[in-house]
Formats: sequence, structure tokens, C-alpha cells
Amino acid sequence: MSTVTPFAYLAVVSAVSGAITAWWRLRRDAPAQVVTPAAPPEPVDAEVTARLMADERADRLRGLGELAEEADADPELRQECVDELVAHLSHVWPEWAAWQAEVWDLLRPHLSPTSPRFWPGMDLHVEDFQLHRVDLRGLEVRDAVFHEVWFAGDARFDDLICTGLVSFAGARFTRHAFFRGARFETGADFEDVVFTATAAFDGVTAGGPMWFDGVRFSARTDFSSAEFADVSFVDVGFAGRTTFRGARFADAVFGEARFSGHADFTAVTAEGFDFTGARARTDVHVVRTWPPGWTLGPARPHKPGQWADLSPPRRS
Repeated sequence: MSTVTPFAYLAVVSAVSGAITAWWRLRRDAPAQVVTPAAPPEPVDAEVTARLMADERADRLRGLGELAEEADADPELRQECVDELVAHLSHVWPEWAAWQAEVWDLLRPHLSPTSPRFWPGMDLHVEDFQLHRVDLRGLEVRDAVFHEVWFAGDARFDDLICTGLVSFAGARFTRHAFFRGARFETGADFEDVVFTATAAFDGVTAGGPMWFDGVRFSARTDFSSAEFADVSFVDVGFAGRTTFRGARFADAVFGEARFSGHADFTAVTAEGFDFTGARARTDVHVVRTWPPGWTLGPARPHKPGQWADLSPPRRS
């Protein structure tokens, strides 16, 4: 049996209840506390930001230059250095075009056969980003891969020498593209490329197959005096003035090609031409000269306008 009396028990309960009531009243009557959030950090001055960015940019260029000097002395580092420089082309900075120009200035002496710092047998692999005002005139590389690259500004590849794999598949040229006098020793792949301005391939030579399937030539297109092995222009759109004057091919396939403007095949030679399914627009005022024996058939409606199929030479 408990020795605590009912009176004592009630006294304890009353004391605890009183304490709770007093605490509640104190909380109720206490002034409200206002929590002030921390102030946001003060913005960094634009001039300070620009100076920091400029310092980092200069540091990176300095580091790339030092890497190139190390590679001059150690051939084992050269391809690694080229890859690192190409990777830095994709780094987005304010004045991105100027940044890329500075990186190219570091790389170009090592790809020029007339430079004392030339590194033979280097590969260029660029994929799926934007390049500004590319100028590779007179340079020499082994592989040159520019898959899905967006070329902003004129792109100059005149007299470029490629001794290995060459591919521009899926690239977009937003301005003029110049390949005059370039040499592709094993051929090249230009499938599904879009040329929105001049595409100059005059004087280009290729020791292997050239592929232009699915290409869109939107303006002046020049293959005059080009010398290719086999070449394929399947499903190509020639929208502007197009010339192949004096070109020499092995087999030349133009299956399903479309000619909307002028077309000049004067003095073109090939072991064989194939224009199966190719057609030319006839409701426009243009001058066209086809390979010997090839002629246009009757015109028929085909959106947009009137088109005629090319017919092969008649067999005697």
C-alpha cells in the first residue's frame, strides 16, 4: 500500500499544473521575435569580374603555350597537346571568336609544313560545337574530323593537305567555305553537309572516294578542275550556279540529284556518269551544259515548279 496521502498527491499535481500555466502565460505575453534573413551577398563589380576573367584567360593561354613548348622537345606529347588545344576551342568565353583565334594561333605553327615547329602526322578531331572563322590554309594533318560542327564566319581550308581520314559529316557552313587546292590523299566524307553560301572546291584533288551524299549547296558551287577518284553526289541539291568545268573523275554518281540553277559540265571527263533519277528545274532562266550525250527529258510538274529528268546517251 502507498504511503503517499491523497492530499500530498493533489498538492504535487497542483504545483505542476501551476508551473505549466505560468510558462504558457509567459510565452503568450512575450514580445514576438522577428527573424531577419541574412542579406544576399553584394554583387561583384563588373569591372572586377572582367579583370578576373581576363587573368584566368591569360593564365590558360600561358599554360597551353608552355605545354606546346614541352611538346616541341618531346614528340610523345605532341598529339596530346593538339587534343588539349582543340578541347579549349570549345570553352565558351566572352568574345568567344577572339578566344578561338588565340588558340588557333598557338596550334597553327605546329600544323604548318613551312614552320620550324611543324609536327607531322597530327590529327584534328572536332565534334559538335561552333567554330568561328576557321583558317587552316596551307596546313598539313593526318586525320581531319569535323563531325556536326557549326562553322560561323568564313571557313578557309585552301591548300590543306590531309593524309588520313577526312570527315565533315553533318557540318553546317553559315558563310563561305573555301577548299581551293586542298589535297585529300585518301578521300573525304562530306555527307549531309549544308553549305549556305559559296562552296569552293576548285582544284581539289583526292586519291580516294569522295562522298557528298545528301549535301545541300545553297549558293555558288565550284568543282572546276577538281580531280577525284570515285565521287558520289546522291540526293544532292544544287540550288545556285554550279560548275564542274574541266573536272576529272573516275566514276561520278549523281543519282536523285536536283539542279535548280545554272549547271556547267563543260570538258568534264569521267570513266562513267550515273544520273539515275536526277532532274533539273525547267521553269527558270538558266544555262546548262551536261556531259556528252546527257539531255533533259520532257518537263512535268513537281513542287516547286516544273522539272525534267536527265536521260542517258542513246546507244547507237
